[in-house]
Amino acid sequence: MRYSLPAAASRQSFLTGWTLRLLLCVFATSGPPARAAEARLELDDVTVAVDEGVYELDALLDLHLPAAGRRAVESGLTLRLNYEIVIDRERRYMPDAEVAYLEQRYEINYHALSQRWLVRNLNTGEQTDFGSLEMALARSSELRGLPIIDAALLPPGPVYHGRIRAVLALSTAPDAFGWLLFWADDWSAESDWKTWTLRP
Repeated sequence: MRYSLPAAASRQSFLTGWTLRLLLCVFATSGPPARAAEARLELDDVTVAVDEGVYELDALLDLHLPAAGRRAVESGLTLRLNYEIVIDRERRYMPDAEVAYLEQRYEINYHALSQRWLVRNLNTGEQTDFGSLEMALARSSELRGLPIIDAALLPPGPVYHGRIRAVLALSTAPDAFGWLLFWADDWSAESDWKTWTLRP
């Protein structure tokens, strides 16, 4: 015994199938939307000085986060800001030798219940809250007296070169927002390296 759908039901099923195929084609070929603006990072006023036998670094980061990036953080994404610092020993006939590498890492996120912006120093675990994203960004964009290396580890004679750069990324999305990252703009960015010379 054979069963067949009524003509109207068969036609509706046919149209639904083609509609789904068309939508899949559109999503497969459309890709993420074009970015109207990008995050920009620029390091200024980088200085290094010795204080009580330790080299300490001061730096100021000019950080521009576009409006869409701000909305992403307000929606629950976490902003990560890392400072990568490298010290090399100059060698005449060979590539410079790396003496030290360290990272200063911050996380910025919005706490909806308290309506405060939280800045967490991942190196120390210290957490501070602010009333606006601008204040939170300003706090994490300034390094003052950051210890980078003990002066005793840089014996006199060789020339040493230091460099620093900032790296920005959106990460640790809650599960509810994870699928959005596939379609959202990539707001990650990194600054150019800023260099200095040490002559112990």
